[in-house]
Amino acid sequence: MKLKAGAALIVLGAGGMATLAATGVWALSSGLLYGCTAADEELAPTLASSSILDAHPSRTRPQDERYSGCDEDDGFAYAGQSYRFTTSRADVLTFYRQAATEDGWRLESANPSPSPAPGDLAVDISALCFEKSVAGATAHLAVWFPSDLGDSPDDYGLEITASHDGTAWC
Repeated sequence: MKLKAGAALIVLGAGGMATLAATGVWALSSGLLYGCTAADEELAPTLASSSILDAHPSRTRPQDERYSGCDEDDGFAYAGQSYRFTTSRADVLTFYRQAATEDGWRLESANPSPSPAPGDLAVDISALCFEKSVAGATAHLAVWFPSDLGDSPDDYGLEITASHDGTAWC
């Protein structure tokens, strides 16, 4: 069941009563609330305009269109860009370590050669994960390679996720 929230949404469940003081679209499933708040919906275009999504090594080129939106299941805003590279993976990672740092991002973790088990999507596939504040929310910038999931050996992606309630991650 999806509910459109007003200034406050009151949800009654078997466990008692909960009050939410946020606006946005919420869904009730198995007694748990999830969805994007209005603030997170408004955050997606801000993330999409981040200059770091335009930064890329000279021997790469953008693939497809930039994308953005709000993940209703997990309740966070996102934006990203895919690139095709003809340089080494190490050169791509070196480039983003410098470019992201110059753009105010702080390196949170590095996993240059992640190797998830087949079918295991719970493994961190981000080669690099950065963090910084964007519009009052903690944003996470991931540099990742589809080849780590057995796909597109010549592509890599940049994705920024953020949420005002702190549910975003790399």
